[in-house]
Amino acid sequence: MMPNRPLRILQIVATPVGADWFYQQVTGLARLGNTVQVVLPGDGPLADRLRDAGVAVEIIPFKGKEIRHQPRVAAAELRLARFIRSFRPDVIHAHLFKAILSCRLAASFYPQALKVATLPGSVHLHSRLFRLLDQWTLSRDDLIIGSCQAIADQYRAMGARSVAVSYYGFDVHRLDPLTSGAAFRREFGLADDIPTVGMIAHMYITRIPAFQAIGVKGHEVFLDSAALLLRRIPGIQIFVIGDEPLTSGAYRRRLEARSAELGINGNVHFTGHRTDVASVLAGLDVVVAPSMSEAACYVMAEALLMQRSVVASNVGGLPDTVQHGVSGLLVPPGDPAALADAIAELIADPSRREEMGRRGREHCLHRFDGNATAVEVQALYLEALDRKRTKRAA
Repeated sequence: MMPNRPLRILQIVATPVGADWFYQQVTGLARLGNTVQVVLPGDGPLADRLRDAGVAVEIIPFKGKEIRHQPRVAAAELRLARFIRSFRPDVIHAHLFKAILSCRLAASFYPQALKVATLPGSVHLHSRLFRLLDQWTLSRDDLIIGSCQAIADQYRAMGARSVAVSYYGFDVHRLDPLTSGAAFRREFGLADDIPTVGMIAHMYITRIPAFQAIGVKGHEVFLDSAALLLRRIPGIQIFVIGDEPLTSGAYRRRLEARSAELGINGNVHFTGHRTDVASVLAGLDVVVAPSMSEAACYVMAEALLMQRSVVASNVGGLPDTVQHGVSGLLVPPGDPAALADAIAELIADPSRREEMGRRGREHCLHRFDGNATAVEVQALYLEALDRKRTKRAA
């Protein structure tokens, strides 16, 4: 279905950093001829990237954790409601739970717009308070878009009015599997025959009790599995790639201390953030995602597009990306022994790794193509707008 006119789309996300998945969707919808306006909670790299791409950005600080922040947050809610009325959107599309809550409240004053929420993850559902708030306000959304099948199923069970699945897309052709990993390996003094395994992830900390012992991305599980793996493959090199976004670094220091306690520091490399993702992936034999909660997982898609072999937790949307036994291996979440076994299995079989990587690339070229997913999201808007107009007319 093609629109009779370009849509006016307000896109809101609850982070000023990272969120490449959001950037790709926004710019993809703009390339289709729509008028796209973005609201962010603060200035930062994401705002700069969007402005450079010609997308209008408004900064409204609608986030705040402390009681002392609440007057500012209340003022921001009022400002967001006024901004919505002045922009007159056809679609209000929020991403991440805090942005979704803010939009459910502010958009109440502009009922003619289609209200859409996309959940990049479901960590908030592990908090009793957040789950209650989500359930209580869920009826205000016209459409929930799950970023994987598992999230869509959760929201159907919670009683959402309309649910669809659309994977966050990106430029799948920017990653060339022929990229050499030699530069990355030379940086750490590694010969070509030294086995390597790594995980690429932000180091997320959260106050939610379910993720206090093991963080959302499962870094602790990876380090514990590394200790087991080194008993079987003494020369293997382990890479922890990524860092804490906009936080004190306390969680990274905790992970580094855990590595020291396990006695594996000589083989473990904490690299911090890297921008040379293709080179890093090319230098790794196995890429892991031991997440405790996850959607379809950008990093796993990137690794498979680079034809790397992968091991991931069998949780959330990871099975949507990693097909067990076909493009990679899935293991139970929070199980270091199972993770170590799967990594060792792949390290021992280079030909199997190559075949899995080839199949994974074919799968991800289709599923995560940013141009296709932007068209898909626009089609979901139009279908939902038709339903809304029909219901209003009736």
